[in-house]
Amino acid sequence: MGGKNKQRTKGNVRPSSSGKAAELLAKDKGTVPGFVGFGANQNELGYVPAVQGLEEVDSLVDADFRMVLRKMSKRDATTKLKAVQEFGTMCKVKHPETIKGALPYWSRIYCKISMDHDRRVREAVQQAFEPLILQVKRNLAPYLKSIMGHWLIAQCDTYNPAASAANVAFQVAFPLNKQSEAVAFCKEEILNILYDYIMKETPETLSDPQCVPEEEREGKYLRVVTSSLLALKKLLDLLPEKETAALKDRLMELVSQSKFWKYSKHKTPQIRSAFFELIIAFCLYLPELMKFEAARVCPAVLLNIDDMDPIVCPSVWAAALYVLTCIEDCWAHVNAKKGVLPKLWAVLQEGGRGLATFIYPSLLPFISRLPEEIIGSKIEFFTMFFSTFSKGLLSERALMSCTESSAIVSAFMECLRFTLHQNLGKAEDQQKLHKMLVNEQLLPLLYSAWKYPKLQASTFSQLADTLASWERRTDNPDTEEWADAYKRLLPDFWVGLSQACMSRVGNPEADKNSLEGVSFLLRCLRNLDSATKQSVKKKGKIRFIDEEETENHDSNATNHLEELTFITKNALASENLGDTSRHFQDNHPARTVPLEGLVCELAKLSMTFINEQNSEMHLTFLSTLVSSFPSRKLFSILVENDNSGNAESFLEKNNEVKKIASNPAVQFLIQKLLIWVQESRTDLSFLVDMLYSVFHCCCNNERRIILNQISEMEQGWLILSHIIQKACVDPVKYTAISDWLKGEVLGEKLVLLTDKLCTTGITSSWPKDVHSHSWVLLSLALSKHINNEFLIDEVYIERIIERLHKALSKDLSKDPSKTGALEPSLSFICDLASNFFRSIKGCLQMLSAEDLLYTIFQLCAQSQEKTHLTGEVQCYEINL
Repeated sequence: MGGKNKQRTKGNVRPSSSGKAAELLAKDKGTVPGFVGFGANQNELGYVPAVQGLEEVDSLVDADFRMVLRKMSKRDATTKLKAVQEFGTMCKVKHPETIKGALPYWSRIYCKISMDHDRRVREAVQQAFEPLILQVKRNLAPYLKSIMGHWLIAQCDTYNPAASAANVAFQVAFPLNKQSEAVAFCKEEILNILYDYIMKETPETLSDPQCVPEEEREGKYLRVVTSSLLALKKLLDLLPEKETAALKDRLMELVSQSKFWKYSKHKTPQIRSAFFELIIAFCLYLPELMKFEAARVCPAVLLNIDDMDPIVCPSVWAAALYVLTCIEDCWAHVNAKKGVLPKLWAVLQEGGRGLATFIYPSLLPFISRLPEEIIGSKIEFFTMFFSTFSKGLLSERALMSCTESSAIVSAFMECLRFTLHQNLGKAEDQQKLHKMLVNEQLLPLLYSAWKYPKLQASTFSQLADTLASWERRTDNPDTEEWADAYKRLLPDFWVGLSQACMSRVGNPEADKNSLEGVSFLLRCLRNLDSATKQSVKKKGKIRFIDEEETENHDSNATNHLEELTFITKNALASENLGDTSRHFQDNHPARTVPLEGLVCELAKLSMTFINEQNSEMHLTFLSTLVSSFPSRKLFSILVENDNSGNAESFLEKNNEVKKIASNPAVQFLIQKLLIWVQESRTDLSFLVDMLYSVFHCCCNNERRIILNQISEMEQGWLILSHIIQKACVDPVKYTAISDWLKGEVLGEKLVLLTDKLCTTGITSSWPKDVHSHSWVLLSLALSKHINNEFLIDEVYIERIIERLHKALSKDLSKDPSKTGALEPSLSFICDLASNFFRSIKGCLQMLSAEDLLYTIFQLCAQSQEKTHLTGEVQCYEINL
């Protein structure tokens, strides 16, 4: 009894009592009975040899291998999983000759266990296969025909990790140039296995009904059928053309059976998807087979284009396109008007039901294959086609997803361009079709985009691409007839677009979003890149707080400056910046002229609202127009019939200004822009953008005169701070005023400003927000470093630092107790110094900078009882 409690010998190499019986039987009879792996017959796949006499064990199968092979025959999934994993481990460490002994039995077990119900087991089997292949190499060849069919099925497993592992093993076994040869060697055996699984097997034949639950049997059957259909597609993909032809008769037998075509309506989406994938392969490699079965394949595919299961949808639409290409008379086998088109209208009207990215790219090739007899009346057909398109675009799902709506808009434009191009004649019905497409389909799409801002980026950029396509065709000498047709089409479009924009801007009930939509459209039409430009996403990273502060400051000082190194040396280098924007000049004349005319009309309309109703949103809209389309013609229109004298003082102060007043841009500045600036608006940003548009139409000397005169105005420092802030983040704006920034006038004024601020600040206490824009301007001058240069001339930087140092050291060193009363001004000075020292490398080489830092250090070294500074300011100084 006690013997049963002893630890079993590892590997079971010590025979049990049954093993002794088998050994005695072998000695007596001279034969060894087989034991049941999956069956007692050696011809069955699961056969594993029994233990023979101890002297004969090594000649058959290694004892360790024999043990794990026996475990693989168990029903328990965990036991099988551990056995397969152990088998893979042994294949890595055992001698290749030892592994070869197990090959006959592994190849039999593989075919069964690779289709196990437990996905973990299937994955482990493929993972164990790879080290075995690496060890046995060419010795696997005799067993290829028996395993290749199941190997291909495993590569198409519905469980991706298992399929991936099988593919890896296949790649290890056969280089890419040898794979087709290996599959061709086993093609008949593979096809026999796949045929049986697709056409003959049932849930009951694949699994034992007495041992396996019904749900498990059904699941395995569905998976095996799906994998077999995909494996057959993979077989056709891998086989050379000659080898594929050799299987034609056998495949003809497959497609001639009704059961095969019923898979197109199977309740399981995976099977339907695999079926349509196989149809694609048939169309590619055996088109004659599909033509022979056209009466079955056409309805099976074309009548299922409304299958909205996300698994099936991509496959069925791809199959539809292949069938339309492969079978010339495919429409003769389906009722298009009653069967196919109603399904298409339903899909389009619902916006693809969340599958627009799969469906809509297929629409252009789909309608291009529609014959005239199916289309019938083109106006009726395409009215229905594009109307359902538009309804689908406005469906809830499409509006919620930018990806979905972009796919719909892109397909809409593609189909519209194709339809127009296919009907470019002068016939009356073709002219009616043109007008319908532009006025009833394209322009309403713009109204929808204006109503729903999420649609604007994709719609406007696609429209710009469409216009570019039409404009290129007007210059094609090889197709004169087409060129004439597009020359007639473009003016009609611009008339309709102008009416739409004018009515939108002139609508008394127009809101801010309406005007922004129009301005966005015009910018996209001006520059093809404006709608599609992607912002660069900054990489996230973990950092300490002190590092974050430093990096934030550095980014404020230098992030945008890196852009300036990429600006071309010729950008804005000429004396005059030009009459129109550089991008606008690059456009086709067929676009430049009507677009410029539309902008001028919209600007005049906006001026009417500004003058009569003092409309702030129309002023913002006008700012966008002027910023995007700066030209002397536009400024001339804005100042015509306007002799405003409200800005006469600007003219009288400087004779130089009078000399440049003939420039329409300068007239607009004097008569309009400066008046709007002086109206104490809270937001000057859009007005400063307009000022830069004025600069765009001025030469260097004119810009210098204007900026000098602005600095003399009552609100001069406030305006200049906005001008310089924009120049620091925009390379084009910086180049426009860089000469003036380095000039004597600004430098001297900043030095005087420093004296003024330090004098009033150090001698008295005043509210923190007084002259705050002046402190901001000084901070910009000290902290910005562009193209390795100071924003202003370095001489003025030193003088400003000297003024700050003198202001701190003059009175505070005599009476430290007064320091607390001067806390606001000290905060500003410390802030200026902090920005300077942190952003400018090598700044301590300036003697004045070193003195300033030393003075601040002395102030920090004094006790809080003497200086009466708050803890917050002291901490700030210490950080500095």
